[in-house]
Formats: sequence, structure tokens, C-alpha cells
Amino acid sequence: MAILAEDKPQKTGDIGGQPKQKYWTPDGRVIMAQPDMHVFAQTDSVGKVVKEGMRDAHLDKGWLLQPPVVKSLYCPHCDRWHRTKTEINDCLEQKKEFDAHWARQAKKDGRLVDTADDRIAALENDMRDIKTLLERLLEQKEVP
Repeated sequence: MAILAEDKPQKTGDIGGQPKQKYWTPDGRVIMAQPDMHVFAQTDSVGKVVKEGMRDAHLDKGWLLQPPVVKSLYCPHCDRWHRTKTEINDCLEQKKEFDAHWARQAKKDGRLVDTADDRIAALENDMRDIKTLLERLLEQKEVP
């Protein structure tokens, strides 16, 4: 299988180094990265190869070879891009629900270590108990 000239990565400078290509994210940022070329083959239900070739795995991440015409918003919750702010808010809610579900599941299974807040609350309760015990001991010594 031959790689066409336009498929070859371009050199970034005259001094050599790893060949880099310019990519754009859907939100318009520029990324210079070495292409991540993979061989692929698509087969039909019988197993016969229908299509084969090379693909750049960076394009699977959502990176683009040209600047985006319509920019998307970056979502820090799923590390992808969304069209609207409401989609980002929905993504945040889904992430919170997902995290809460698995935190409950881990706590139920005994795999979750207590958080710092739980430990502090337990220490405060223990200190309160010690304080009441000390007060009772002091009261007993003052009575006789």
C-alpha cells in the first residue's frame, strides 16, 4: 500500500526533527503534532476485506486538518466539544450523576476509602466524646 505525497507529514523546519503536521481543534486552537497513522481494514459480514488503507488517529479525537468554520465550545467534563453551553451543562449533570452512582456503588462494596470530610466528622465526634468524659471526671473529683 502506497502513501500519497499529500498523506505524508510535513517537516516543521529546516533543522530537521520529528515531522509535524498542523491540526485544529473544533474550538479553533492550533496543535502541532506528529501524525498517528494506523492501517485499517473494513470487512463485510463474510469476512472479505471491502476497504483498507491508512488513517490518522488524531482525526478520531475530533482534530481537524483545516480551521473550523463554526467553532465549538470545549467541555472540560468530557474532554470533547459541544455546540452549545446547555450541552456542556447537560454533560456536567451527567458526569455528576455518573460519579455519584459509582461512589455509592464503591461505598456499598467497601472499595471506597472514607473522604477527608468523613474522617474530620468522625474526629469531631470522638473529641466531643472525650470532652464530655473529661467534664464528668472533673465533676466527680470536685464533689468530695
